[in-house]
Amino acid sequence: MNVPGQWQKKVTVWRKISLNTWTTPDNATIYGLLDVDIGDLQDYLKEKSEKTGVKCTITHAVTRSLAILLRRYPDCNVLVRRRKIWLRRDVDIFHQVAIPVKGEKAKADLGGATIRKADTKQIDEIASELRERAEKVRAKKDGQMAKTRKTMLSLPTFLLKWVLKLIGWLQYTLNFKVPTVPRDSFGSAMVTAVGMFGIKLAYAPLVTFSRVPIILLVGAIEDRPVVRDGQVVIRPMCSMTATLDHRIIDGFQAGRLAGELKILLEKPELLDKEPQDLDASLAK
Repeated sequence: MNVPGQWQKKVTVWRKISLNTWTTPDNATIYGLLDVDIGDLQDYLKEKSEKTGVKCTITHAVTRSLAILLRRYPDCNVLVRRRKIWLRRDVDIFHQVAIPVKGEKAKADLGGATIRKADTKQIDEIASELRERAEKVRAKKDGQMAKTRKTMLSLPTFLLKWVLKLIGWLQYTLNFKVPTVPRDSFGSAMVTAVGMFGIKLAYAPLVTFSRVPIILLVGAIEDRPVVRDGQVVIRPMCSMTATLDHRIIDGFQAGRLAGELKILLEKPELLDKEPQDLDASLAK
């Protein structure tokens, strides 16, 4: 089985209508923007890095936060199969990884690393695993994924489109494990940090063959004037943007996820708790 899980038995009227209105994103896309005060998070990450010996960043905190929320809200951790909703068993988060192109300083290819069962891992575990996986991706030693990229590169352009569609159909529509392709390569959601490139705000497109319904971009951190207790103060702020598949994520769900994501990042001590222990903290 490519994606372990089970069918959702009861769906809302809107969900049933939306599943029969749009095909795999073409284009049922909605966008969101969230500004987060990360002053306390910076202190938390510094302390966590010193304590564990593993450099922890805002990307790792966002990954942990999103994984917690997808575990708390299974109706957002899903896959559309045959115009029905498939509830994922695991929370896996995919990260884009830039791969230098040999002999081309101004160019970089894109690969990725998926953190499996991210909701069960603490920030330092996520940071350590992602760093190790990213190094393997850049060195082209990430096993089956490296072989898959090599195969895709060798295919003629006219043929690649149909190969991608075939793999997607086998893996996600039929839920078969394709022997030559990594299982469920892209997981539940994608997290990409663009702030390292100095980009304050950006939106990513949904990648149709990945079937991922949530893409979260983390922008650059900058000091901005904000109002706190009626006073204008300077705080370190970060803009995060989301691209969402509207067949799965509606305004209510998006608002719930955004609100609780903001709480988790602005009260980072909550990130040390397990998803099932957060009800009271996130209800405030």
